[in-house]
Amino acid sequence: MWLASRQNSCVVTRGAFVDVLVCLCGPDISILEDSEVGTLRQKTLSVLTASELVTSCNSSATFGPGSTQYLLSLARVGLSAGVEFPELWDGPQLKTKLLDHLLQCPQYEVRELALEGLLRKLEEEEEEERKRRPEWLDETTQSNLTSLALHETHPQCLAKVLQVLCVLSSSDELPWKDGARVLSLEEVLLHLLTLAQNSAHSVELHCAALTLASQLGIRLVNSDPQSLSAVACFAQWGALVCSCCSEERPAEVKLAAARVLVKCTSTLLTSPRLPLGLSTTVSLWRSLFVLLQDEDQEVRDSASDFIFNVPARLLSTDMAGVFTCPPAALDSGVGLLCRLFEMWGEVQAGILALTQWLLGEDEHSQDAAVNEASSLDDDDFLFEKGDLNLWAEPIQWVKLLHRHLGSLILTFKDTQEPGSAGLDQVNQIHTLAQSKALSSQQALDSLPALPQFCCTIEHARLTLRQQRAALALEVLDRLRQRS
Repeated sequence: MWLASRQNSCVVTRGAFVDVLVCLCGPDISILEDSEVGTLRQKTLSVLTASELVTSCNSSATFGPGSTQYLLSLARVGLSAGVEFPELWDGPQLKTKLLDHLLQCPQYEVRELALEGLLRKLEEEEEEERKRRPEWLDETTQSNLTSLALHETHPQCLAKVLQVLCVLSSSDELPWKDGARVLSLEEVLLHLLTLAQNSAHSVELHCAALTLASQLGIRLVNSDPQSLSAVACFAQWGALVCSCCSEERPAEVKLAAARVLVKCTSTLLTSPRLPLGLSTTVSLWRSLFVLLQDEDQEVRDSASDFIFNVPARLLSTDMAGVFTCPPAALDSGVGLLCRLFEMWGEVQAGILALTQWLLGEDEHSQDAAVNEASSLDDDDFLFEKGDLNLWAEPIQWVKLLHRHLGSLILTFKDTQEPGSAGLDQVNQIHTLAQSKALSSQQALDSLPALPQFCCTIEHARLTLRQQRAALALEVLDRLRQRS
């Protein structure tokens, strides 16, 4: 006890013997009698309460060599008493204060250790236990956590506190406080969206901010969908989620985006009210389909889980509650989106959106096809593997879109007038499709003899582009006939 106390001037040995005390006071070592362990725990707590970590005394032990390791050893005592094994230690009020001291410690290493301990404890708890408020979560600790989320400057600590709040917010609505001031959901959401946009350099922080912002966004939709400030938040949030689904993003980011889209399927993606508006909702569906075709198996499988959150009334009986592989989930998802267009009364807008997907990315010049073809390598080769390999097959994706577009056009009634804006958009897409078809044909004609053998990649890509354009023109012609 003397070696672990402040009477010992060597902070390195202090920290080492504090670690020994943590082991002796824990549940795993039973070399002492119960009464002896109880006495030892009380003495260990007295060492902690008299230490620089609690008294905030600016001594050499706080800033000198070995001080960080010493403070971390003290922090482990506080975590054991306040979070990990509170039933073994007496004095509940003292234990709560210890946790607050850890969260407010100037050394980021101590804050990070405390947050890791909280997160580990929350993740170990069963789902039913999470619904009950943890013993250590009083109003002061809750306020400290939300204040840290708003003001923490160390990226790893900030990521950890956001992860803790993600778990806590999933089972209960937490009031966000910055000191004495209570923040609205819109204020917190805007802060988190800005944080996520500015933290792409840190994958852990970026994913944590995205996940927590999505939880609050869903809650905001359920609480006040008509708020103008909320509508602005929704558009910004939708753009953020879509940006996290692009092919070049790290797998961890795409996994986080997939989980977000799965969780918001019933609330946002399939809602008859269209709380995000048609454009943002369709963009989120497109991002989900991109993830279902991602090269990473874990990303595809995670995105496939959206089927479990689709309302039963929108699914066929053979799909409800059944695990679905990514190719089948992709097919079902596009079919579901077509039914949603009918439910929303936006069949024509849906046809035009899917036709643009069918056509592919816009081109800015007639030579774009040739320039892109010349830069391809063997990794881009398109294999025809059959209808069950949709995730990696642009050809199969095009066929799938065309098939569902054909069914969607049949639901477009003759009495539905497209309007001048709709006609303008149809004509615009038609002109672009014609341009793509012409440029692709010209590029194909410029290839040497037997191009499928001597320049396979260029021929495959140009053929796909030509097929996209031809199918898009066919869809638009059918739409004009129905109008």
